[in-house]
Amino acid sequence: MARIADDSDFEALKRLVDNHDGWTLELSKSDTEVYTRPVPGCNFNMVKIHTEFADVTADIVFDVLHDPDYRKVWDSHMLASEEIGILNVNNDVGYYAKDSERKDVEL
Repeated sequence: MARIADDSDFEALKRLVDNHDGWTLELSKSDTEVYTRPVPGCNFNMVKIHTEFADVTADIVFDVLHDPDYRKVWDSHMLASEEIGILNVNNDVGYYAKDSERKDVEL
């Protein structure tokens, strides 16, 4: 069962950034690394991607990734997206349809 993330969840997420214990490095290419880790009680893996953009600030990357209108301009894999609902100021549910094998993703 899903639950609404709180501040302690955000702190735990921040700790995952630099801690690679239990993670498997799946790809290391140029300035990008992709890691996976099993999730207890689930049949899918958690994915962590680390990349560096030398000429782009973190706040710009955040804005570009989270702007639903602008994402339609640059994300050629996105067929459609829709906000399903807002749970609170830090949690929402969205729908993202992509063209890779026609798999839909809910975030």
